[in-house]
This record gives sequence, structure tokens and C-alpha cells, in this order.
Amino acid sequence: MRLAVAKSSRWLTVAAAFMLGACNGGGADNDIPVTGVEVPEFRAVDTKMREVLQKLDIPGASITVAKDGRILYQRGFGWADRATGQAVQPQTLFRVASVSKAMTAVAVLRAFEAELPTALERPVFGAGGLLSGPRYAQVKDSRVLKITLRDLLQHTGGWDRDNPDYDPQYDLVAIARAMNVPAPAGAVDVIEYMLKYKDLQFEPGTRFAYSNLGYNVLGRVLEERTGLPYAEAMRRLVFAPAGVTTAVIGGDTLAQRLPGETIYYDDPRWPDVPSQTGIGSGPRSYNDYVLQTMDAHGGWVISSADMVRFADAVDGRSGVPALLTPATVRLATTPDPNLPDMHWGLGVIVTKAGWYHSGETMTGTHALLEHLDNGVTWSVVYNSLPVDPKGNDVDGVNATKAVSFAELQAVVLASVPATKR
Repeated sequence: MRLAVAKSSRWLTVAAAFMLGACNGGGADNDIPVTGVEVPEFRAVDTKMREVLQKLDIPGASITVAKDGRILYQRGFGWADRATGQAVQPQTLFRVASVSKAMTAVAVLRAFEAELPTALERPVFGAGGLLSGPRYAQVKDSRVLKITLRDLLQHTGGWDRDNPDYDPQYDLVAIARAMNVPAPAGAVDVIEYMLKYKDLQFEPGTRFAYSNLGYNVLGRVLEERTGLPYAEAMRRLVFAPAGVTTAVIGGDTLAQRLPGETIYYDDPRWPDVPSQTGIGSGPRSYNDYVLQTMDAHGGWVISSADMVRFADAVDGRSGVPALLTPATVRLATTPDPNLPDMHWGLGVIVTKAGWYHSGETMTGTHALLEHLDNGVTWSVVYNSLPVDPKGNDVDGVNATKAVSFAELQAVVLASVPATKR
């Protein structure tokens, strides 16, 4: 698994049992640098963040907390570059992996908003589909023609990366070879390959299976709908109206590190991997991911504060004109009633308290963005994801998130003035 996501969408609930047995790990490390303005009400969060970094051996992190659209707390912890002693700043940029999906979903909903909810049932491929052109015309499995916009948004499109264990978004050398293009394969190369040579794993619309490929397709739908490159469509539809200024599709290698971006630190227990360019090998964080190909499902680099600004702009909580109408927000945050035990809306995981999305790239980063009905929105991003390579990937990710997300969330909510818990 390269881009991990918990099979249970209820990590906040599942993690509760883990939290009961958690210890302080020896207390906070006073040598961990902290940047940004100290806020007395959030001193417990300061302490908890130091504890998380020490307990999990994560070099650095950034966290932002807002209430009713106003940022109350924004700090950096630890190291953006251990070798040079560069500390994480509140505005440091991080890869946010699958949190990108929530951003893509909002852009797609905004692009089709005048035709919702009917547009959700429009087919994506085939005659009259949302994607036209010869590269989408050759289809091995005719069930592909049943995939709708809704299916892509809620991960019911028929692709299951766990059965078999295959995610084409990380098989870019082999796909490039099959498509007779230079490695790494691009986003459209991956889609064309899957349509021409692979079957679906289930009938579209009948069950949930988390799909990076589905969000790759959504990125191309957004491009065709707007006539713009994906990143520019995102800027115009989402980021500029939300007041987000730091969002950019990231680079793949350490040499392509952006100004103000952290370095990513793989869990040292994991071996090097072959490069997606087909040449050489190295740490997973800088060899296993091609963010241009991952753009719509996992390519964004952004500050923790701009993650919060994005979320609070969706419904206008931040004071900017809402990105989506109240009706569209309800649509996006209502799980499909036709699917039992469905916790996904359209691009977000829905809870009784609000919505969220997390993101992980094995093993160099993990991130969380949560938008709660009580007025709290918060985000946290880390530059490492400790996971034992000898165990189950999903269990390992969930064990880490029980500390880095769930334990931290309890402290955050207890620190926000007048928060209903």
C-alpha cells in the first residue's frame, strides 16, 4: 500500500480504546522547537504536540485551530530539516496526500452546481459521457459505462485496489511501458491503460471501495468541464475564493522541494524503493510518488492554516462567500442511503459531529482536516508516518493515528473556548 487510508472510516471511535491505554511516553521533549505565537488557552495542545512528536519519533508538524471561521491557534513544532536545524514554522508547507480529495470534490461540485443533483447521475464514459475523446473510448469491461459522477465522488466506481492488491497510480513504470510512453506515466495514461486492459472488481454503485484512480478520473472531468488544467481550475474555483495562497502541486524528489516546504522522513525500518522514473531507487517519499500524476487524489502541498481556510470557505464559515450552497453542502455530507454502513459523503467522511478527511503517504507524511458542527475546524500535518513494516499497513496507520489524531483531537477540543464536546 502506498497511499494509505484506514479501512474503517471511524478512526476517532476506533482509536478511543487505544487512547485509554496510552501513556505519556516519558513527557514532552523540551528540545523540540516550537514556533508561532503562544496562546495561553492552548498550552495543553503545545504539550500534546511535543508529546506526539517524541512518542512517535516524528521530526516535525504544523497545527491550526479555528472557531467560527477565525483562526485562534497556529504553530509549528519540531524540524522541517533536521540536518540544517531548520524548524517547522506555522506557515511551513506539507504534502497532504488524500486530503486533496476533499478539495477536488468541492471543485467538482462547484463546477456542476447549477445542475445538481441530477448531474451526479451522469455517466463518465461512453457516448454522452463527461469525458470525451479517443483516449477514453476503448473499454475492456462494459460495466465502466455505468460509472457516474456520484460513483467517483463516493468511491463506488467499481475499482478495488485491495482485491487484487493493485493501485495503478503507483505502477507508473509498467504502465508507461505498456502505453509506449516515457516513464513515469501521466494521469491520463493511467486511466487509458485501466480502461483498455483491466476489469472492474464490482458493479458500479453497489459498494464502497476507496479509489485513488477514481479521483484521478475526477481531475480529468474537472479539466474537461472547465476547459482548464486541473491546478488552474482548482485555483479559480476553490483556492482563490477561499483566500488560500499556498496550495501547489508538489514536486516528487528532494531536489524539487518547494521554498518553505518541509523535508519528508521515511520510517527508517522501511527499505528503499525503485523510482517511478524507472531509473534508480531511494527513500519512498522521494521515489514512489509522482505528484503530477496524483494531482487530484493526493498531489497538493499546502500550509495547515490554508487547509482550515479551505474547509471554512466551503460553507462560508470563514466570512468569504460560501464555495457551495447550503443544499450542496447537505448533498456532500449525506451518505448514500442505498449503501449500508456508508460513512462517506461526496469527497468527505461524515460523522455525527461533522466531516473530515485524512491523508497518508507511506511512510513520509500524514495529515488531517476536520470541520465540526460546533464551529471548530482544525488541521494537523506531519512530515513522517511511523508504521512497522512487519505488521499490517492499515493496522499500523491506525495505531499511529490513534496518537497523532485522536488523542490530539481530545486536547484540541478541550482547549477551544466555549466548545461543546
